Amino acid sequence: MKDNISRRTFLRAGVCIGAGLCGLSYLSSFERQKPLKKFKENSLRKNLVVVHGDIDKRDDESSVIKEMVRRGIKTLGGMEKLVSKGDKVVIKPNIAWDRRPEYAVNTNPFVVAALVGMCIEAGASRVKILDHTCAINPGPSYINSGIEKAAKEAGAEVRYVSKRLFKDVKIPGGKVLDSWLFYEKLIYQDEVDVLINVPIAKQHSTSRLSMALKNTLGMVGGNRGSLHKDIHPKIADLNKVVKVDLTILDAFRILKRHGPTGGRLEDVDNSFENARRLVLSVDPVAVDSYGATLFGYKGADIGFIQESYEAGLGEIDFKLKGFEEITI
Repeated sequence: MKDNISRRTFLRAGVCIGAGLCGLSYLSSFERQKPLKKFKENSLRKNLVVVHGDIDKRDDESSVIKEMVRRGIKTLGGMEKLVSKGDKVVIKPNIAWDRRPEYAVNTNPFVVAALVGMCIEAGASRVKILDHTCAINPGPSYINSGIEKAAKEAGAEVRYVSKRLFKDVKIPGGKVLDSWLFYEKLIYQDEVDVLINVPIAKQHSTSRLSMALKNTLGMVGGNRGSLHKDIHPKIADLNKVVKVDLTILDAFRILKRHGPTGGRLEDVDNSFENARRLVLSVDPVAVDSYGATLFGYKGADIGFIQESYEAGLGEIDFKLKGFEEITI
């Protein structure tokens, strides 16, 4: 009798365990099939806006940049045309390196702070700042870039990436990459309503330049070093998954040599003739194509810009977008 009871108990336990494993498998499948973020429906203008900021000894850099951001967004139609009440917003600057702002390797903290304030004013329920830095410990990059302090003071949540939150995502129509690990806070519809990409314009030893499309490498995990082989089509492939709603290229200071890490002030161009500007558009290809001109190139000269254009990710002839320049 005891043997029969034990046998029945064993069988019941087996059924329960089996059902539990099926449930776990189902939940795992559900997690993999979470809907990816789509472009946020918005009524921003589709043109390219370049804002030049003149600054002299009487001016405060933070106030000048804040006004540049506001004028640029207003020219596109206003932040309320993109951010709706209750939206979850993620702003993705370049915070890759442990450098102060004057070295022009990370996004200017005042640009980030101005954007945070405008998103909150437009009704965002939360604004997060994050980047997958190039250091094992992201703390020094977040602090010394000035971005953590500026963003928090403006009302943002500042977050480090968690290694367990990278998810393997199939890349539709990938030319070189079939799939890659993307950070879930940037790609899933239930995590983010509006994604704003805020790179800095700088020279890069592998990709020639680093701007908006290249900034996507701070949105992914895996062996990022391996991405540097055949980097140009790979950058285009990664941008087939990430749905950026607005791009603002920080060219207030630009790094002309020894990128991406920099470290010498003599490599930084801070002149009104070549720098002191922000470039805004919903089209990252157009933004980068204009950005290339700041370094003496055309968009077609830069492999990842040409690859992204050929992949249908944007317009390489930025003048076709409707090109508007403002000086404040």
